[in-house]
Amino acid sequence: MDKKLEKMFAAYHYAGGYELFFKTGAFTEQLFDMFDGKIPESYTKADQVLKLIRRSTQAESDEYGAIVEELIKIRKEIEEEMRSVVELRDNLVVCDYVMKRLAEPEPTSSMDNDKEASAVLNLIFRNKDNAAVRDAVRTAVAVLPLRLAKTKFFDLVESALETQLGRNEKDIDDMVSNLEGYAGLKSSGNNAYDDKEASEVIDIIFSGDPGNNPKADIDELYRRTHEAAKRIGNRLDVLADIGLMINSLLLELTAAVHAGKEAGEVFANRDVTDYVVRLLDLFCAGDKKAFEEGLIYEGIDEEELVKLDELRGVLPGYEDRFISMAENESDEIYRDAKRCVTLISDSIFGSLEVNEDAGRTVDREMIMNRAKELKEKLVDAFGSGSKLLQRARMSGVLLRLPLFLNNSDEVREYVKNSLTSCRDEKEKAVAVREIKEYFAGTYEFRNEP
Repeated sequence: MDKKLEKMFAAYHYAGGYELFFKTGAFTEQLFDMFDGKIPESYTKADQVLKLIRRSTQAESDEYGAIVEELIKIRKEIEEEMRSVVELRDNLVVCDYVMKRLAEPEPTSSMDNDKEASAVLNLIFRNKDNAAVRDAVRTAVAVLPLRLAKTKFFDLVESALETQLGRNEKDIDDMVSNLEGYAGLKSSGNNAYDDKEASEVIDIIFSGDPGNNPKADIDELYRRTHEAAKRIGNRLDVLADIGLMINSLLLELTAAVHAGKEAGEVFANRDVTDYVVRLLDLFCAGDKKAFEEGLIYEGIDEEELVKLDELRGVLPGYEDRFISMAENESDEIYRDAKRCVTLISDSIFGSLEVNEDAGRTVDREMIMNRAKELKEKLVDAFGSGSKLLQRARMSGVLLRLPLFLNNSDEVREYVKNSLTSCRDEKEKAVAVREIKEYFAGTYEFRNEP
């Protein structure tokens, strides 16, 4: 095998091992806080695999393959559950938009639109970084009272999909799927993860107009929405961290067999695997004191952490060259190179299969078909529920679309018009408060772009 390719595998191998070393401590602390010692099944399965690795001073190829396949199986289980939790989270974000506006107390006086528009604009443009300003504008557009004509809204969605022209089919599939989620279009009826309380809250808000209920009922439903959103968010954080642990371990194991080691020596980061399994033992024993006193971090070399951060910054720039080099080698090397590139991203949703069809370039006809399908789903969703729910769905989509305001003058005009044209003082008050909370870093439940 080419020495340059071998060095690339060695870099991924190093990154995978130390990801585990440095990040598993925080991950186990989260499990303590969020589950009070109740261990998810996927965590227990991962624990068993790590202990198998610790017992292996060297691994034969069949043993290595069996361990990797077991980890991939656990990863798929986590991915399935995470997709269910993500759907619930996205639906609850839509519900949160609705309930915040319904539960807000009636304002005692009318808002000074010019004054508040000026305050919002000052917050948007206070940062000199262009990317930060764009994110701020996108957030403000999604949160401010929406008085956008549906035709304009659908034009924006179609234009956003057109930006994918020339990219591969997976890119546009992912974008459409995400937009459906952000609009609360995905049903959580057949989930790998079931939260009956969250599902009931979603059904109530999606199927009718909760604003017609007495104030006490609205406040109670808002409380339930708030609690469900926090619970689902916690669950998602924990699953994401379990996924990170699995990804890091798979990255180490996949890369190690090509990293210039002697045949069979695939578990090279002995200190890493020993450290991680010790953490698992402490957690399973319920030794929360060791975590609270920071004992889990003993022995971590800060210089190694700096090296890891530097390497993670460099690796993405080498991905294309890495894959190109691996294409000239065996199918196994090519597969493992593709896996390494996927695993270094941290996402549990990245496919580990070599799927050439996913790279097929999309044409305009395909994009327009996807745009039409998405529009039909949105139109169908707009036909039920309250007008506030419609605006909540549009808000979720607008937060993720490319910015359609072209300069600062258009931003100023949009903000002022949004506040001036809205006659609902309660809705305006909620929107302005949310924007101020967003810039203060205290805004809850909104999925940021």
